[in-house]
Amino acid sequence: MALVLLGWLPILWARSDETPDATPLLVVIEAPGEFLPPVGRSLFDILLGPPGPAGEAVVPFPFAALLERIRAELDANQPSGGLTVVLIPLGRSLQRPAVADAGAFRQPRVVAAVTGEPQATAAAGQLYLKDRLYIGYHESAAALEVISYNETAGRFEFQVVRNYRADAKPVLGYANRALCVACHQNAAPIFSRASWDETAASAPLTARLAATGQSYYGIDWRHGVDLPDAIDAATARANLFALAQRLWREGCALATPAEAIACRAEVLRMALRYRLGGSRALSLDTPATRRDLVAPLLANWHARWPTGLPLPDPQLPNRQPFAGEDLSTEAITALSSDRAARRIADISAALDPLALRPPLEVWYGRNSADVARFIHAVSLFFSQTDIRLLDRQLTVAPDSPLRSVTFNCHERVVDIRLDLDCDGAEGSRLLARLSLHDGRITMGTIDRLTLPGADYGGPISLGRGIPQADAAIGLTLSEHAGGVRSARGQSLRRLWLTRAQGDNPATARLELAADLAPLDAAIDALAQATLDGRSDAFSAYPLRRDKVLAPILARLGAPMAEAQLTLPLAQLDAAASARRLSVAADLQPFVRRCGLCHGAASKFPPGFLYGDDSQIRTNLAACAERILYRLQMNRLAPAARQKTPMPPPAAIHAPGFAQSADLPTMLSTLETLMSTQGGPNGAAVLERHYSTLAPCTPPTAPDRGERR
Repeated sequence: MALVLLGWLPILWARSDETPDATPLLVVIEAPGEFLPPVGRSLFDILLGPPGPAGEAVVPFPFAALLERIRAELDANQPSGGLTVVLIPLGRSLQRPAVADAGAFRQPRVVAAVTGEPQATAAAGQLYLKDRLYIGYHESAAALEVISYNETAGRFEFQVVRNYRADAKPVLGYANRALCVACHQNAAPIFSRASWDETAASAPLTARLAATGQSYYGIDWRHGVDLPDAIDAATARANLFALAQRLWREGCALATPAEAIACRAEVLRMALRYRLGGSRALSLDTPATRRDLVAPLLANWHARWPTGLPLPDPQLPNRQPFAGEDLSTEAITALSSDRAARRIADISAALDPLALRPPLEVWYGRNSADVARFIHAVSLFFSQTDIRLLDRQLTVAPDSPLRSVTFNCHERVVDIRLDLDCDGAEGSRLLARLSLHDGRITMGTIDRLTLPGADYGGPISLGRGIPQADAAIGLTLSEHAGGVRSARGQSLRRLWLTRAQGDNPATARLELAADLAPLDAAIDALAQATLDGRSDAFSAYPLRRDKVLAPILARLGAPMAEAQLTLPLAQLDAAASARRLSVAADLQPFVRRCGLCHGAASKFPPGFLYGDDSQIRTNLAACAERILYRLQMNRLAPAARQKTPMPPPAAIHAPGFAQSADLPTMLSTLETLMSTQGGPNGAAVLERHYSTLAPCTPPTAPDRGERR
C-alpha cells in the first residue's frame, strides 16, 4: 500500500506583505491537502456504520438520536457521559448567518465534542472517539459540520451533512478543506479561550436562552464553565496529534531503516510505559532509550528544523457578545430587533477566526524534555481501555520478578477505623485508612503513596483482607476498573499488614512485580516484523493505533477481532468543488481570488460566483457593499481594520494580494456595479458599520434534497 499524504505539512509565513507598514507576523498554517481522504476514512464514517440501500451514509435524525448513537460508544460514568454539548447562540462559525437576528436564541448553534473514554468493558479495538469527534449543528442551516480523525491518514477530516431536517434525507460529504483551514489554521478543531462568554456558561446568554422557553433538543444546556472548559481541553490535546505524527514520521526518519524503526519502537515503548504508570513520570535515562531514541531524534530534529517545530494555536480569543451593553433583563429583551441583533452578532477583526494566529509555542528539540513532550503526545493515541487491556494481560503473565518495599507504621484507631502513617527506605511514605470489624482489618484506602523515584498519589482501593498464619493480612490493590502501577510501570500487587504487638511496631510490606518484559518483547517482535517487511507498523506511515495495538495484544494473549467495515462511498460535498469555468475578463479576478470558497451553490459561505456571467454579475451587485468593504481591509494596517480582509489571510492565494493588480480591478468592478444600481460609493461604504451593509444572500441556495 502506498500512502500519499498531501497537505499536512505546516506553511510558515512571515506576513510582512499585507501592507507597507505591517509588522511581520510569524504564523503556522497547515496546508489543506486533498479534500477526500488520501487513505482511510473518518471516524464519523466508521461510527455511522453500514451504508443505506443506495450506498449512502445513514445519519441518525433528529439530532438527539445522533447524540445517543455517540453516547453508546462511551462510558456513561464520566462527566457529561463523555459527550460534552454546549449552546452557542451568537458564535463565529460559518453557519452563523443562518439566524442573524434575535432568532439566534430560539435556534442556537449546538457544539458537541467527545471528551470521554470508551466503556471500561469494551473489547480490544473499540472505537476511540475522545478528542477525535466534534459536531456543530444549526437547525436553521439544516446542516451538520463534522470534524473527526482519520487514523489511517493521520489527519482530521472535515465533513458536512446537508439536508439535515425532518423532510429530507441527510447527505454526507467531505468538505472543502481550503475553506475550512481559513479558520482551522491548525487543520484540527478550534475553540474559544476562557471564559467562554459565547456559550450558555455566560449569565446574559443563559437569561436570553431561558426566556425563549425552548427545550433545545433535550440538551442539559444550563451549566457552568466546566463544559466549555472540557471542550477547550479536548481541542488542546487534539492539536498535538499533527505534531506528534510529524515527529513520528520525519523525526524518526534516520539514516537507515533499522535506526528509524528502532526510534519509533522506542517511542511506542516509552508512551505505553508512561500510560501504564498513570502518566505520572517519564524516565528517558536508560542506555537503550538514549541510544535508540533521544540522541538520534534530537540530532535529526536540529538538522531538519533548526528553528524549531511550531505548534499551531487552536484557541480563539474569548468573545463577549454583550460587551458594552446594558445587561439588565429588560435591556436584553429589548435587543430583539433585527438591527440590534445583527450589530451584536457582528464579529470584529480582532475576534474573527479568520485572523492569523501565531504559534502557541515552538518545540526546539533542545533536550530530552522535548522528547518527553513528544512521547506524551503519542501516549494520547491510546484509550484508557487499551491501557487496561495491556495491564490485565501483563498482570497475569507468569514468572514476573517480585520485589517489596517495607514500611514501619504508626497506628491510630478512631472508632471502627485504623489510620496508618508509614515510613520506608529512600523517602518512601504510605498513608492509609482501614476499616475494622471486630478489631480485624477488612478493607480500606491508601490515601498517599510515595515510592523511590516518584509519587504515586492516590487514592488506591484496598480489597478485603485475608489473614495469614503469621498474623499478617494481605490486601489487594485496585484503581477504578484496573490494576495499580508505580510511576515506573511496576505492578502493585498486594499490601501485607501486621498490627503492632508489644514493642514491635506495625509494619506494611508492599509487593511489586516487574512485569513489563512481555510488553517489551512484543514491541521488539513488531519492530523485527517491520524490518523484515511482514508489518508496516513502524514504517514511515502515520502512527496507526490498530496497526501497533493489534499485534502487541495478540502476543500478550488478547487478540483483537478484525473489523469488517462496509462504509459508504467517500464523496465530496456539493459545495467543495472549486469553480473552474471560463468567465468574462472583468470577472476573472473574482474567480481567481474567491472562487475556491464562493464558487458553489451554497449559503455558507455565500455562493456569489455560482452560475453564468449574468448570474454572477447579479450576485456581485447584491453583495457588492460587503465584498468591497472586506477587500478594502487589505489596504489598511491590521490595527485599523474593523473586519478581517478577504481573501482570508490564511488562504493559499492571500499572500501578495494587497499588492496585486487584482485588488484595484475588483474594487473598480464593484464600484461600477454599485453605481449602476444607484448605491453608495466605496468611501461611503467604509464609513458605515459592517452590520448595516446590505446582506450578501445571492439566490443560489442548493436544491432542498431528496424527501424522506
